[in-house]
Formats: sequence, structure tokens, C-alpha cells
Amino acid sequence: MSRKWLVLAGFALFFMVVVMFSSCSKDKGVIDTRSSGILNVKSVSTSPDTADIINDPIWDQAEETSIRIGEDENYTNDLKVGVVKTKAVADIAYVYMRFDWRDSTMSVRPGFWTNEVGPGCAVWTQNADTNCFETDNALSPRWENEDVLGLLIDMGNNGVEKANCATTCHASADTSDIGYNHYTTGDGNIDAWVWRAGRSNPLGLADDQCWGPKNQTRREDSYTMESCLRNSMQSTDPSEPRWMHRTGPAYAGSFLFTADTVMMNIISNWQPRDGVPGYVLDTNWNTGNTSRYDVRAKSSYDDQLKRWTIVMWRRLTTPYTAEDVNFEGGRKEFQATLAIMDHAFERHSGSKPFTIKFE
Repeated sequence: MSRKWLVLAGFALFFMVVVMFSSCSKDKGVIDTRSSGILNVKSVSTSPDTADIINDPIWDQAEETSIRIGEDENYTNDLKVGVVKTKAVADIAYVYMRFDWRDSTMSVRPGFWTNEVGPGCAVWTQNADTNCFETDNALSPRWENEDVLGLLIDMGNNGVEKANCATTCHASADTSDIGYNHYTTGDGNIDAWVWRAGRSNPLGLADDQCWGPKNQTRREDSYTMESCLRNSMQSTDPSEPRWMHRTGPAYAGSFLFTADTVMMNIISNWQPRDGVPGYVLDTNWNTGNTSRYDVRAKSSYDDQLKRWTIVMWRRLTTPYTAEDVNFEGGRKEFQATLAIMDHAFERHSGSKPFTIKFE
């Protein structure tokens, strides 16, 4: 082949590579990790399939926005800097929000009880991964052994504070659980959607909360039935669990539902490292007043990629306007903040305020 033809072949190859990269740059699979600070809610004509909402192709229609967490200690940065990939769509009745982030471990066992016989251990110890280095903590609600995502949304009457996590999170120096002793320093409320991997997710829910002034007496939205109860003899007696699965020590699951429980039998054939879930989950939550359970949720954890993907959804309108943000009240933009919790205690990272914007 002559030198002329080699040069022409080289130009042709270069052109093909340029075209390939140009077309790939428009591929929806390419992830843009920059953050515009705006989560655009795409209006869709068909509703997603909630049975498989994580993988529904409707998400291909939505713009992906990366929300950075842990960049500023004022918004907490216990988990250092991370990125939560977000998408949102809305049909004529519901808004659906999708969140995807990296987490090296799937933690779904809050307050898990473990049978121990080693030196220095109680008969029953909470926190399965501690090997008795940690004391019982049934009296102090914590994030132990549970991953959590919190989405805080301005309800429109918070003045300059809006949904700024830096001025609401643990404002009274409490570090027990998201929602406990949180309050606004402005003159309005924050609608908080709190997805919990071990307490709300198994029921297909996120915990719906309303944070208001310091003197409020309740964090959760109003409700009739408790969706979960701490599994301990009494609130003043954290020495042992109260309920076990009807199959006894043979049960190795992470979740305990009321329909499967019997009273704890301490003298059963328990072996070291046998365990009992730290909470009992009640599938009868959909009874009476259910404002606390307005936000539905489903999740998936990819053990190879080490990533959580969750979708939370709620009606655009709400009958509980004193507790929930109304997405069809004329406003198109809502300030929000994200917080990600990982596995234990108060460890979490938060984002700076960003905007949820409807078409």
C-alpha cells in the first residue's frame, strides 16, 4: 500500500473514532457527575409499574442530577464526599423520586439482638457486629446496623430557612436518630421523608415526618397504628428481646413481622451468635389515620457494585396540608436537602440545599 493510501486510511480511522465518541457522549448510559443544583421532575403520560419500579424504563425519560453530599461540615460530612444520583418523574397523580448512591455494606438490622456467652458479654447483646465491645442501647434509638436516606422538603412557609439541613439537623445536640429533637429555627415546617433499610423499607414505606418549631410534641405525621416496635422486654428493661420468630432459634432472617412472632423463650436451644431482629414490623399499618405512611418506597442493593437504589413516591396533592408539602398548590419549585446515613450511630453526610423543579 502506498504512503498516500496509508495517510488516507489513517484519516478515515480518525474520523470513525471521532464519530463513535460523539455518539457515545449522547448515550443515556454516560453519567454526568456535575451538579446543577436542580432536580427536574419530568412530566410523563404513563405511570411506572410500582411492582418493578426500580427497573421501569420510564426512568430513561428523566434527566439525571448528581447531588453531592459531605462537601461542607455545616451539613455534616461524617461519610466524606459522595454523590447521590437522582431522577424524578410525575404522572397525573403521583411524584416518583429515584436515588442511587454507593454504600460498601448493606445494613438492614437496626438494634439486632445477638446471643452471647463470651467473657464480659451479657446473655443478649445488641449490635451483631460488635462482639460485645458495645453496651446495650435499647433505651437510645439509634441508626445502628441500618442504612438511611432522608429527604427534607420545604413546605413553603419557612421564610429564609426553608429546608436547610444545617439549621435543623440535631439543633439540640441530639444524635440519636433522624427526626428526634429536630426542629426548625424559622417559622414554618419541613416535610421529611425518611427511608430506613431495616424499619420502613420491608413494609414498602418511608417514614413521613413533619419538623416544626422547638416546642412541637411530635416528629412523625399523625397515625393510628405503629408500623414497628422496638423488640425489648420494656422500654426501661433493655436486657433481652421480648419476641422471637415462631420457628425459634432456627430463624436467621433480618426482619420480624407481627404475624410470625411468639413470646421470647430464653431457655430454647440458643447457640452463640444466634440472633433476633431488634424491631417487630406490623403489616397492619394501613389502618385509620395513615398520614405517617403516605410515602411509599422500594429498594434494591447491588452487592457487586455496592450501591443502593431506592424509589420513593407520594401523591402530588395531600389531605394533610398541615403535615405534608402540597406539590399542586401553584408552586413549581421546592427547596430540599439530602442526608445519607451508613450503618451505625450518628454517622451521615448531608447535601447543601438544592431545588426540586416541576415542569
